Amino acid sequence: MNLHEYQGKGILSSYGISVPRGEVASTPDQAEKTASQIGGTHWMVKAQVLAGGRARGHLAGNEGMAGIRRASSLADIRSVSMEFLGNNLITSQTGAQGERIEKVYIEQALEIERELAVAMLVDPGTKRITLIYTHLGGSDIESVAAQQPDLVRKLDIDKAIGPSAEKVEKAASELALDPGLSARFGEIVNHLFRFFVERDATLVEINPLAVRGSDLLALDAKVSLDENALFRQPENRQLELDNKIADGRLRASWDGFNYFRLGGNIGCLTVGAGLAMATLDTIHAYGGKPANFLDLPPDSQMSRTRDAIEVILGNPEARVLLINVFGGGIMRCDTIADAMLLVKRSTPHLPPIVVRLAGTNAELAIRRLKEAMPEVVVASNMGDAAKFAVERTSGEPATEVNRQPGGWPGRISRWFQRACR
Repeated sequence: MNLHEYQGKGILSSYGISVPRGEVASTPDQAEKTASQIGGTHWMVKAQVLAGGRARGHLAGNEGMAGIRRASSLADIRSVSMEFLGNNLITSQTGAQGERIEKVYIEQALEIERELAVAMLVDPGTKRITLIYTHLGGSDIESVAAQQPDLVRKLDIDKAIGPSAEKVEKAASELALDPGLSARFGEIVNHLFRFFVERDATLVEINPLAVRGSDLLALDAKVSLDENALFRQPENRQLELDNKIADGRLRASWDGFNYFRLGGNIGCLTVGAGLAMATLDTIHAYGGKPANFLDLPPDSQMSRTRDAIEVILGNPEARVLLINVFGGGIMRCDTIADAMLLVKRSTPHLPPIVVRLAGTNAELAIRRLKEAMPEVVVASNMGDAAKFAVERTSGEPATEVNRQPGGWPGRISRWFQRACR
């Protein structure tokens, strides 16, 4: 669960890490008013999208307009905000379409002395919480880390005891911090550790961490929280709601099933991760593209099944719904059928639906569907179900082809990934 910069900075500030004065705005009027309240003579206007590389990105249709701009007057604030809001920002992490800018972050512009960079994450190699740091922060960090990887250092942290004072002092020395800033750096590392553990974070990146007088300030913040821990993190839930993310992951987490969008046009619902992967592979084998990965736990909760179907239908790219369920044990196929009937009552226009049901109460479920939803295509096996679904997206007969499922990019900055190798 990724957070916007303003959300991440709000949490960092609550944990005792200094950030410049700033407020979020969703209209040019709000942006101008916010800058006036912050005070000063110069401000930073930052597009709020869930992607990095904003300073080197550009607006759709305006390659000269980056996603972070410096403004020297209230008129500039209004002008830049009008350019940003409602437009798409294209960066190295967004793809060609970019991400729509719904909010801007207005922040006090400060003169700084140096730029550092730190991050905390779980090292995939050691499986331990790790602090990664370098004395070369800023927007050029990717190229610097690639050319001089030895400048990026790591500090392993024992979760039971927290950051070692001796190791933190050594890290501060490697960053060439004077005694006063070394002490402050130690405080920040401890604050980051507490934040990371208490809020179930998976990544906290501060780049740049700026030296300004006797303090260190987070000029930017990239924060990711564990979606699987939302059940015990009510504050994290609210952050996700504030983001108005419409991809269904929040609802899936609350309801206890796994859901990820994959970019295709065939929505998939299965029970169990193994059957889910087999279904995706079969769709690919017939030349189709799955819109999502979704697996329900094998129980008989009709409300959860209905919610899962609604999550899939909430994806505008899903042109066909494919349901592939093997009912066994406490998972009954008639639960699937009943959930589909409930969805039909609340959703007047459903896409084409292909169903393959086998196992417990499969005959009963199929009979109910044929009586109440005769438009549903019932397949006798997984291969036919995938074939029928692909044909309904293309309008042409489907034949088997040799295709491999694709992947999707992570959010962790490449310089941190290199440091973990």
